[in-house]
Formats: sequence, C-alpha cells, structure tokens
Amino acid sequence: MYERFSYYFTEGYPKGESDYFIATEECLDQENILKDLKNVKWAIFNKRGERVSDYFDWISPLGLVKGQSEYFRASENGKEALFTLSGQITDWFDKIRDRGALTGESEYFWGKKEGKYALYHIKTGKKLTDDYKSSVIAGAVIGKSGYIVGSYGSEIFFIVDLETGRKVTPDFDEDTLIQILKHGDLEKAVLQLNKNTVNK
Repeated sequence: MYERFSYYFTEGYPKGESDYFIATEECLDQENILKDLKNVKWAIFNKRGERVSDYFDWISPLGLVKGQSEYFRASENGKEALFTLSGQITDWFDKIRDRGALTGESEYFWGKKEGKYALYHIKTGKKLTDDYKSSVIAGAVIGKSGYIVGSYGSEIFFIVDLETGRKVTPDFDEDTLIQILKHGDLEKAVLQLNKNTVNK
C-alpha cells in the first residue's frame, strides 16, 4: 500500500497507534529528501490508503494519527489550526501548542495570535483568558485541576481560576514556576503561595 507514496511517516497506522497515517503523493528530490519535505503537500490517509483529509503544507502526527484524540493540527501559509476529519474547527493561529485538546488531555488549547497566547475551548472556540506573554503547560490544559498559569511578561507569573477568571495567587518569579512545574500540582501551589503570603 505504501509504494504509491513518495514519503510517509511511521506514526499512526504503521505503528499500530490508529487507523491513520500522514503521507505525500508528490515527487521528492531523491538526493535531498529530508530538505524537500517542507516543499510538498501532506494529507492524512486511512489504513486502506484512502485520503481522508485535505492537503496541507504540514500535518502534526499528534492527536488523531497517534490515537490520542479526534483532532489534528495542520499548517497552511505559516498559520496553524485544529481539524477533525469533518473539517476545520478552530480559527487560524500563528501557533497552537502541542498539549491539551490535541493530545486528548482536556478540552482546552493554547493559541497564539499577534505575539500573545490565550487559552481557548475546543468545542465552543471561546477565548477563556486574557492575552498572555507565555503559555505554560500545566493545570487545566492537561486535565489537572481547574487552574492555569498566566503571565503578562517580565518573567512574572500567577495562577488563575479558569472558571471564575480570577487571579488566585500573588505574583511569582520564574524560579518559583520551575519548582511548581516539577510537581505539576497547581492546587498545591495555590495553597503554598497563599500560605507564604499570609506568613510574611
């Protein structure tokens, strides 16, 4: 089945992860195959070799192809969006982070527009946060607690309750963030950061 493709990725069906894989049917420069991968169009194919998606400049194997969720991330003209096999389900973004809805860990994803990140809901498309300078992979975005980490810049961070939109901790620096991410428990971090404030 794979003979008709000039190149296919081994993630997905070839590894037994799902019924899908990513391939190109365009000719590649045989003397420079890896360099030429960015110059052709890619699509998702099912286990029978039938094309089930549109062609794109690039498709990430995360999500649908790796059997993690029904979503896949595709790139076109320097922009990224999330899709299902039924079609596009999000706006185009400058960047969409790997974790969250795409990998089946939650219904949220970090999307970047005009240099700023915000958290979005995959089902509604609703923007759930302010525009932040960074997109920390922790808390609600990976299905752990109802909190997320926000930052307006200057290496200053804080924790936000996603349901209320309210900031629930004092500001903290990047060193503190690194310590929090080591255990990854934002609920514990909220208690500890507020305890420290009370004790001062």
